[in-house]
Amino acid sequence: MRTLLLLTAMLPGLLWAEPIVIQQVEARQQDNRYLLDATIHFEFNETVLEALEHGVPLTIELQLQVARIGAWFWEPDVVSLQRYRVLRFHALTQLYEIQDLEHNHSQSFATRDIAIAALGEIHSLPVADRRQLAAGVRYEIKIRASLDIESLPLTLRPLAYLTPDWNLSSRWHRYPL
Repeated sequence: MRTLLLLTAMLPGLLWAEPIVIQQVEARQQDNRYLLDATIHFEFNETVLEALEHGVPLTIELQLQVARIGAWFWEPDVVSLQRYRVLRFHALTQLYEIQDLEHNHSQSFATRDIAIAALGEIHSLPVADRRQLAAGVRYEIKIRASLDIESLPLTLRPLAYLTPDWNLSSRWHRYPL
């Protein structure tokens, strides 16, 4: 009976599993900059994976904000930035490519699973300069990842806006700086 109750309690979480989960975030100071390392897990649904296999590039938007802990909603963020990474499949070579649009750097992978795992590995991402932060004030990093529908091909966008299969986003994850 206990097992049945436990499974019943877990069922909503299993049915409504989040497609993008920020699993780990760490910030460190190097020289006069704060750098971020993060691990993001992507669980793309069949609709999105089928589109990828048919040549539709998937652009992931990483949103980062640095704000004072306890800031009022009208206070501007100290830092607010977006970073984009694109996952695409090349049918001719049968390789998956991840391109970092900020640095115009790309990597190729033999399998989709390895490419998706690599898509979620963020290393040494600059988020703030030490001079931007006031001494003695506590700050936090807020991070969220989502599929950028605006980067999809124009003919696919209306369907993507109307279909929940394409509305893929993580929750905001907070980490003290």
